[in-house]
Amino acid sequence: MNESKISVRYAKALFTAGKEDNSLNVLKKDIEFLYQGIGEIPELQYVIQSPVIRTKEKIRLFEVAFKSIFSQLTFTFIRLVLENRREEYLAGMARYFLDLLKTDQNIQSAEFISAASINEKIRKSITQLIEQKFKSSVELQETVDKNIIGGYILRVGDLQIDASIASKLKLIKKELIEINS
Repeated sequence: MNESKISVRYAKALFTAGKEDNSLNVLKKDIEFLYQGIGEIPELQYVIQSPVIRTKEKIRLFEVAFKSIFSQLTFTFIRLVLENRREEYLAGMARYFLDLLKTDQNIQSAEFISAASINEKIRKSITQLIEQKFKSSVELQETVDKNIIGGYILRVGDLQIDASIASKLKLIKKELIEINS
């Protein structure tokens, strides 16, 4: 069975359990925290990936680190994943779970990249525009990237609007090269 099938099955099972238990909001916080931890904490990555650490020891380490923070359902899920030796798929499970949750709650993820940080008025305008266009709530992630020089790049789902100065300059350069060739 490939990685994505394993991750999807576990994520769907957790989502279904959370929906039945009416605890999706609590699960969302727990799983976001776990996903962020897996991405940012090297020691957690080591514990998850290590073939040397036994399953019982991994469960104990997760208990020490997370049992007091996570809901009972979240920790039971993590324990099940560890017991079935599927911990290497935890990040994928978390990602798919969060995707399922966003789909269920009609939340659209958007990324706004600009050369400088934006103010609240612009942020609100962008959010409202996306909400109207996609008829859904918006989770806007902002990124500052000085390499785009100016303008912005907006990504919503599969749609990308690139109004950056850097991409315009690349286009002009390409056209000038074609003309001179």
